[in-house]
Amino acid sequence: MYFWVLKNKYLSFEYFIADKILKNNKKGIKVSKPIMRISMISIALTIVVNLITIAVVTGFQNEIRKKIVGFNAPLFIMKDGNKNIYEADPIHLSQEKLKEIKKIKGVKSVSPVIYKPALIRSDKFTLDNKETDGKKIVKQDVTGVVLKGVDQNYPLTFLKSQLVKGKLPSFKGDQQEVVLSKKICDDLNFKIGDEIAIFFVKKRSLMRRFKVAGIFETGIEKIDNEVIFTSLKSVQELNDFGVTQDNSMEFISGFEVQIDNWEELEKQHENIASIIEFEPNEHAELLKVINILDSENEIFSWLYFLDTNVLIIIILMLVIGIINIGSVLLVMIVVRSNFIGILKALGANNWSIRKIFLYQTGSLILKGMIIGNVIGLSLCFLQAEFQILTLDATVYYLSNVPIELSILNILMINMITFVVCMLSLLIPSMVISRISPSKSIKFN
Repeated sequence: MYFWVLKNKYLSFEYFIADKILKNNKKGIKVSKPIMRISMISIALTIVVNLITIAVVTGFQNEIRKKIVGFNAPLFIMKDGNKNIYEADPIHLSQEKLKEIKKIKGVKSVSPVIYKPALIRSDKFTLDNKETDGKKIVKQDVTGVVLKGVDQNYPLTFLKSQLVKGKLPSFKGDQQEVVLSKKICDDLNFKIGDEIAIFFVKKRSLMRRFKVAGIFETGIEKIDNEVIFTSLKSVQELNDFGVTQDNSMEFISGFEVQIDNWEELEKQHENIASIIEFEPNEHAELLKVINILDSENEIFSWLYFLDTNVLIIIILMLVIGIINIGSVLLVMIVVRSNFIGILKALGANNWSIRKIFLYQTGSLILKGMIIGNVIGLSLCFLQAEFQILTLDATVYYLSNVPIELSILNILMINMITFVVCMLSLLIPSMVISRISPSKSIKFN
């Protein structure tokens, strides 16, 4: 008895009545029970779909972005007038500019890189069944690649995480070792320890042999089809980018700039641009900075388009939930019109009665949300832990459906669902004001 008094001491009149109605088992409530269950299921389904949608899309965006940024950096400094970082004209390695950029708050690293387009050839021949003039045709696979030269100070954590075989070389000096993709290795029949022939076109053809030290796989076609990692010095020598005659300075394609916070990409772009753009360096070179949103526009446009899809799905699910919960409220009002008439006859105003039914439907919404959160979060956990759903990496860039869900996203989904559903109930509840006590009260 004490706990009952304590529980109900601070309850409003409207909440007290609503609580009693929900626990009532008379004929009226039996009529509306199936609809109430459907409403709860609808709200639960809304939460489940929205949680999974947000988790999957956020996972896609972050995982693909990590891979793109991990291999190409969010910001790149190169010579003004160049559009393609893979074919950028050489610039001088300016230690003064390097130090100035590193001092910018939020800049994680600034690394010199050098690129060199090349052709890579398989030394393992395959024979065609075709014959020409009685002679068998010998086929030798060749593919175009881009060598990316980096030094021992380059941030290699991400590249190491993508290795499937072998190891990373030290990238010191002119070490003749490469790290290439599983796709290239499969196409050209390479394996760890093989010496491969790479051809370069300058004033004359040039061939160099490199040893396969490691094999990586990103699932991103552009990277897996093209990029090969080797030492900075090796590519400098191939490009004749070593040192000048006075042995004073080195040449590179540009600087890769890693930042701490992706959300500050545009800000850091402006910070670096203010240092290097429109002001010739000590070698009379005009430099510029480009960000990855421009250089990899196709991929990032696709990623941002996913946000539109998410918004559409969330809106559709909310509309379904609103329609269902609104229908439930109308049924509850119609079924209990006699009860509403009695309350009005006793002096209750329209808003008080509306609050009673809003409390009832609010309780249903909360129950549906709890069920939806339990199911939705459980499904997300199972996918994250056991990777049940797989993908074609050649199409989606990932081998399984990624899941990433923050507390903020969970709270946002639940808050929006509850507030929107409750606000949408205000209009159906206005039917109560049209119910007349004299017409609605029935005497048996």
